[in-house]
Amino acid sequence: MEPPAVGARGRFGPPLAACLLVVVVLLLPLRADPWFYFYDDAAVQILPTWRRLGEQVLAGGWPPLLDVDAWMGGNIAAEALYGVWNPLYPLVWITAALVPDLAVAGMVIRAAALVVLTLGIYALCREYGARRSMSAALGAALPFAGSLFYFDVVLWPAALLAFAWLPHLWWAARKAGRGRINPVWTFLFGGLIVTAGNPYGMLAACLVLLGVLVETALRGRWRSVRDLVLVSLGIGALVPLVYLPLVLSSSVTWRSETSFGNTGVMAPSPFDLPALSLPHHVPDVEGLGGAPLAVPAVYFCWFALPLAAWLDWGALRGRWRSLSACAVVAGGFLLLAIGPSEMWMFRWPIRVLHYGYLGLAVVLAVLLSRGLRRDRPALRVGGTVALLLAAAGMSGALEPDRFRSNAVGLLVVVVLTALALGVFFVGGVRWLAAVLALGTALVVAVQAPAFVTSPGFATAGLPSSVPELRERFADRYPGVVFQVADLDSTEQPGVWQDMLPGGMYPAAGVTSINAYTGIGYAPFSDLLCLNYTSTSCADAVPRLWRAPEGTDVPLADLLRLDTVVVQRSVLDAPRVPAGWRVERGEQVTVLRRDFTSPWPAGTLAAASPGVRVVSDVAGGDRAERLRFERATADEPATLVFSRLAWPGYRAELDGAVVPARSGPGGLLEVELPPGTRAGELRLTFTPPGMNKGLAAAALGVALAGAVGVAHARRGRRDDSRGAPGATSTAPTAPQP
Repeated sequence: MEPPAVGARGRFGPPLAACLLVVVVLLLPLRADPWFYFYDDAAVQILPTWRRLGEQVLAGGWPPLLDVDAWMGGNIAAEALYGVWNPLYPLVWITAALVPDLAVAGMVIRAAALVVLTLGIYALCREYGARRSMSAALGAALPFAGSLFYFDVVLWPAALLAFAWLPHLWWAARKAGRGRINPVWTFLFGGLIVTAGNPYGMLAACLVLLGVLVETALRGRWRSVRDLVLVSLGIGALVPLVYLPLVLSSSVTWRSETSFGNTGVMAPSPFDLPALSLPHHVPDVEGLGGAPLAVPAVYFCWFALPLAAWLDWGALRGRWRSLSACAVVAGGFLLLAIGPSEMWMFRWPIRVLHYGYLGLAVVLAVLLSRGLRRDRPALRVGGTVALLLAAAGMSGALEPDRFRSNAVGLLVVVVLTALALGVFFVGGVRWLAAVLALGTALVVAVQAPAFVTSPGFATAGLPSSVPELRERFADRYPGVVFQVADLDSTEQPGVWQDMLPGGMYPAAGVTSINAYTGIGYAPFSDLLCLNYTSTSCADAVPRLWRAPEGTDVPLADLLRLDTVVVQRSVLDAPRVPAGWRVERGEQVTVLRRDFTSPWPAGTLAAASPGVRVVSDVAGGDRAERLRFERATADEPATLVFSRLAWPGYRAELDGAVVPARSGPGGLLEVELPPGTRAGELRLTFTPPGMNKGLAAAALGVALAGAVGVAHARRGRRDDSRGAPGATSTAPTAPQP
């Protein structure tokens, strides 16, 4: 047995070393590709939007629920993924706003999230009795599992922020189930996951809580089961606040249909899972857009498979009750990972593999803490060789064109396995843990260069420096900008000198109609043929100069456009209407308006003939006040605002509610009833269901608070009776 650690160094050294190693390994791929992390959704949606939200918070605008200038990407509450109700997210946004380089800000946020995750895995493994050194080794390994690293860390850091708190929730729930801490901690960590706005995180919280409830019930701790059920209901009460705006806005978005099926997209086969320790194995899975998947998404950690033959599996027989939550989490998510491929908000099931690997990591840490078996070494060496050869043979059969990289990965694993075995037999568990952790760093260093991001959309050369972006675009594209470009497939050199993808324009100080969005706004996107990346088509240009159905005002005027940027490869010579001037460059044609809106302080775009607008002032994104006069009021009149008519708008004319509906192109249209000669119109926006969500969340907080107070009172009462152990059973004693 490993000697007991003494002092703070022995207690805090392993987790701190694991955190440091994770941060260092995180930086390794940048040597192969400086744009490794500034890619896809991270570059064109998440990081620039975090910066935009941070600027709004610093200006006093919290919570940021609507951004009118972001158009389809501006319904922040309905997008959900920005975590507007999460108490820690403002720190993320402010970090993105204060760091002048988006890529650097993203690395700082990722590093912080991975440190939180590593500490959570360490604490969870310790809670199940694993040694400090081995808990740290698994804490350093899991962050680089393929589905977590190549998807959540690289592409979707918003999902990483939700997953980072999952082991903390599991730790708190299990400790509360054993009576060791107040159940209110379970609510706090569960609330951080749910309010992050990631549906996979919410699903994971449900499965973890179910697993802990099963484990607690098997131990016969029914009072703890009751407390955990009540706290779980409190966590569930936060869900309406986060997701009701999305559900109640779905009628106008691309998410209006609830689909359930198995198309095979991003769904691994069970035959891929035996390769979970091969760092270069790419599963034979259809990726996004129909292209084959190009990353080692099923990779878990390099040592799980080769050391399987050396573990003392018999030790699990006496611990099936205490490890039942691991079986629920690992088994549940590994089943979900193989399909169905689409269940409404839950798509691309390969993304949940690392949730299941969290359960496997706990079991692996517990088994490795006991050390490796020393008996029958020849048989165990044969077992390791057989497992690796079988996995390598399967991988080679699936992807023979990647033979060389697969062979390199296999060789690295073989060498590390031999080193791990030799070090263990000489130095014991602590030195074995060190090899496992350092081997993780070596594997990532070898693996990442083979899977650098492709040089297509939103990658190579895209500026991440905010001062550089603003110097290049802010003065060049004044006012409200609409870009017609196909950036999904372009690989032209210097393309980012004249255009930007997705949601990058706000970071450049430009107000752009183009935005990256996961929900869209169907009438508006249909009119301008915009997709989720903000790519448009050539037909959008002539539509700007025509009046949409239901109005006689050109669409460009309804959108209050000042600048139109047209990629020449999409439309080389757009028609220039009266009142616009043109500038032709090598990549783009830029059209600029010669006049400005008569109502610059608000968002009014058009008014019926006979309506004289006295004043129009927007009081932020969610409120506007307009005063008008009419010479005659025999007929109804309409006002069209340069806002999308998201569900949640309310219009009041001198205190009386008047119709506010979706007008031409999905723009907000308000009807003035006949007989009204003058008045004051007030527009307000409240995300649909928000008030109900706030009420449900308040009840959830009250319920969790009541459980926490009752638990604290029971503890004080038991202490006063001289029964300090009355509220807990003997814990699973972690080894040093």
